Amino acid sequence: MNKMNKKMEYALMSLRIITQKSAGELTTAKEVAEQMHISFETTARVLQALSSRGLLKAEYGVGGGYILARSLSEVSLHDLSEMLEGHTTLTKCLSSDEACEIQSTCNIMSPINNLNKKIQEFYKSVSLDEVLHV
Repeated sequence: MNKMNKKMEYALMSLRIITQKSAGELTTAKEVAEQMHISFETTARVLQALSSRGLLKAEYGVGGGYILARSLSEVSLHDLSEMLEGHTTLTKCLSSDEACEIQSTCNIMSPINNLNKKIQEFYKSVSLDEVLHV
């Protein structure tokens, strides 16, 4: 029902690799892409996004790469999703200022809104540390 997108998958794979290294040891997008057999371009964009939002610290130049800037126990799945996708909701009508064509007759708007809140609360309660270190 709630399907994880490629950016989230790549972010989680990258973070798992980064956390398995020694403290201070850098990880490159190329290294992640080659190790996981995934797209370098998407991996690089994901790591750049996480760096620009303060989850990773980027070291530039020869021998550069990424390290964690924050503890994964302080960052929730919800936080990661918002870093990569911005604010998201289950349905368009919950996040859009545009009126839905059936809004006046919709009989599930309130229940869907409640479900959306519960899902967000759950994602906020799960840290990246919990997800990646099972």
